[in-house]
Amino acid sequence: MNILFICSSKVWGGNEKWVSIAMTGLKKRHQVFFLGKDEYLKGRFDSDITFFSAPFSSVFDRFTRRQIVKVISENKIDVVISTKKKEYFLGGLAAKSQGVRHFLRLGIVRKLRLPIWHRWVYGKLNDGIIVNAHRIKRELMKYPWMRNHPVRVIYNGIPGLKEFPVSSPSSDSFLVVSTGMLTRRKGFHLLVEVLARMSVESRSRLEVHILGKGREETSLRKQIQKYGLEEIVFLEGFADPKPWLTKASLFCLFSANEGISNALVEAMAAGVPVLTTNAGGAGEFIVHRHNGYLVGREVGEIGRKLHKLMKMHPEELAASGRNGKDTVAALFDTERMVDELEKCLHNFA
Repeated sequence: MNILFICSSKVWGGNEKWVSIAMTGLKKRHQVFFLGKDEYLKGRFDSDITFFSAPFSSVFDRFTRRQIVKVISENKIDVVISTKKKEYFLGGLAAKSQGVRHFLRLGIVRKLRLPIWHRWVYGKLNDGIIVNAHRIKRELMKYPWMRNHPVRVIYNGIPGLKEFPVSSPSSDSFLVVSTGMLTRRKGFHLLVEVLARMSVESRSRLEVHILGKGREETSLRKQIQKYGLEEIVFLEGFADPKPWLTKASLFCLFSANEGISNALVEAMAAGVPVLTTNAGGAGEFIVHRHNGYLVGREVGEIGRKLHKLMKMHPEELAASGRNGKDTVAALFDTERMVDELEKCLHNFA
């Protein structure tokens, strides 16, 4: 197959990582092409994947639609996979005009509040939707016009699961790591608020490292300064999480909405105990107190749970991390993801 991936993002996140993993796996047996908005993404993908660009100035950008049609036609594309909202529409129109199959990849729970528009984009302009959590599928099926539409759940693959370094935290401090795009949805501000309410004694053995960039960075820095937490909370920017995970006592992520967070799965792959919300598909593979800990988004509840985990016997906490590592090894293998995706593209069922 000749497969075209489209992603109009200007930043690197979970969706873009999925695109990279999928393209790398599929190119072993198929011809893979990429159409994007920003040259920045080009540098993050394998260099032998043909890269095309378009402005994606709006969902109605005629120039971008013509560019998609041109790429499809000149490269004899068989399948188009769109991964962001703009190309759901633009890619759908282009694919339909060329008589090729078009699939959406949706990695987050989404409310479809515009019945006519969303029925067209999600129910008519594609041949199927690929999601990374059963919860996303269930939410889509709540809309009557989506109930007979093909939706396939394929869990993300995490490269190098077997080679992930194993966490070995120090007994002298309690190091917390949190990773992701710095957006309000991810809940980093909740973690800072929890720390601000802790006693000085509890904070004395805490060290918190937040990895990521995003529009909430300035707000988070101000919040950290407001509460005088500069000596225990550190914004590390974009950084390889593995060195931090090897030292982490706990991974925290308090998202309001997700599909399945790659950052969460990577932490579990390193054997790090996790404290997270039941956002998106987290509850599909995390069994509370067995391979992780689930919590709501209320600051008081998070604080009580964090305090309890800090007081827990290290071996009990470590056992949760080991169980989490076993869980992700079974569910989030990259070869399995690519195989399922390939079968899906051949015959969506």
